[in-house]
Amino acid sequence: MKYFRTLLGSTLIAASCAAAPTAFGAEKAVIYQAFQSIQYLPLYVAMNEGLFTKYGLEVQKVTAGGGAQGVAAVIGGHADFSLQDPMTAVLANLKGASLVNVAMVVAGVPVWMVAPPNSPIKSVADLKDQTISAALPPSTSTYLLQNLLKEKGLSGVKLNTVSIGTEISPVTAGRAAAATLYQPQVEQALANGYKIVHDFAKQYDGVYAFSTIDTLKSTIQKRPQMVQGFVSAIADAEKLMQTSPQVAYRVAVAEFPTLEKSVVEAAVKRMLDQKIYPATPSISKAAFQAGLDLQVSIGNIKKGEVTYDSAVDNSFAEKAGAK
Repeated sequence: MKYFRTLLGSTLIAASCAAAPTAFGAEKAVIYQAFQSIQYLPLYVAMNEGLFTKYGLEVQKVTAGGGAQGVAAVIGGHADFSLQDPMTAVLANLKGASLVNVAMVVAGVPVWMVAPPNSPIKSVADLKDQTISAALPPSTSTYLLQNLLKEKGLSGVKLNTVSIGTEISPVTAGRAAAATLYQPQVEQALANGYKIVHDFAKQYDGVYAFSTIDTLKSTIQKRPQMVQGFVSAIADAEKLMQTSPQVAYRVAVAEFPTLEKSVVEAAVKRMLDQKIYPATPSISKAAFQAGLDLQVSIGNIKKGEVTYDSAVDNSFAEKAGAK
């Protein structure tokens, strides 16, 4: 997160709206996503199913390569919205930005710890004096793992940190006993006989603001109808995913054509079943506080430094849910 502070601090310049409404036709909006991720499926469903068009919007999606870069794009006026860990926007605000989180996209913790089928590790308690593979920080999965080990008093556990998406490699090479993974790597591991030894998703049960959409306060002031349309489209997508899972499967398979269809569908099903994909875009106080508590625990944010009301504007999500 120190990297976030440095990158964001260097980009806190006067911001302007990235896209002005056109005289005719749809109003343009740009969103920067941290990564192309199956976790962000509500956004892809909204785009693929024409839900933004329903609200008069023409949306362009750009992959930033990281959460901090996405937030920086919003601050710098290159984007109207960004999608990543809401705490990235919070950290930017602590450096002088004026961002607000307006919609939930990932409402639980999409992280699971897996071990080989013949491993004696069956739970967190069995990790004593073991090595676990995890993503290089800054990564919420690694922070969650560190916090879990701290809570369980497992000070002897070592971490082998690698590039995100390659966490299983040290296990297959015999350099780690278990790995913490995102989707779809979890389903790929399970398809190869691995077993889940800790379920962070179950631990938080859908009450964790893992990934949200943020925008500038000035954008809300100048283009409230555009923001409302954007959030309403996300709300429609999340509802559609819950009521018609086949749509979610179809869009996910189309967005990740290089992955096996069975793996993609299994990943989406697990995240629907475990409340990773929210039913609405509302960001609850409890979910936001869960994410904030983690940042306080690892020392990125001081206790009492950030409040829900200063970081979240739930009015657009509530209006979208009321229609």
